[in-house]
Amino acid sequence: MPRMRKQLAALVAIAALAATALVGATSAFAHADPSSVTPAAGAVLNTAPTQVSMDTVEEMTLVAGSNDLVVTGPSGVVSQNPATVDTSNHSHISVALQSNLVTGVYTLAWHTVSGEDGDAASGSWTFTFDPAKPASPGSAAPPTAAPDAPTATTTTSGARAPAGTTPPAAPAAGSGGPQDAGGSSFATRIGEGGTALALFAGVLGLVAIRRRHSDPGR
Repeated sequence: MPRMRKQLAALVAIAALAATALVGATSAFAHADPSSVTPAAGAVLNTAPTQVSMDTVEEMTLVAGSNDLVVTGPSGVVSQNPATVDTSNHSHISVALQSNLVTGVYTLAWHTVSGEDGDAASGSWTFTFDPAKPASPGSAAPPTAAPDAPTATTTTSGARAPAGTTPPAAPAAGSGGPQDAGGSSFATRIGEGGTALALFAGVLGLVAIRRRHSDPGR
């Protein structure tokens, strides 16, 4: 009996680890987050850029309105919307900038929707254009995505949300429109399937142990 209990405990632990690994693996690649950006975050430029661009760890969807880059500086929005996803490389998005940029700090707000599972992500980074400052390449690390937006609290009847709540940010105007919201995301379905398979494997192992225990001749 003690031996069977130890084997059962080992099976349960293995099943739990397998489920955690599967869910974690799918979650880690569930968004089209930046892998590199140009100009880099924190860069100081002596020459005004003509465009900004971003590469992503996952391919972006080509659904109109889903992906965008919006650049804002001291004089307001300077990006020439819409931003475009490279048709030959769905992990690359860029947008042209206005000419005659003024000196100052520029903020690049990005929004993407993964072409693999439809998950949305957003965030921002900054760079400085100033011919009088020493040039700097900025950070080699890509900017991180912002935390997931909270669930919307405004009802369809137009009721106000409770004080202190913030509705989820909408995609920036430019290259995209809404993504199809039907059904669970691909990553969620994979995670649930992996959990079920791991639990099923644990049950099969338990049955095998019990049969061996009840049949000493085997």
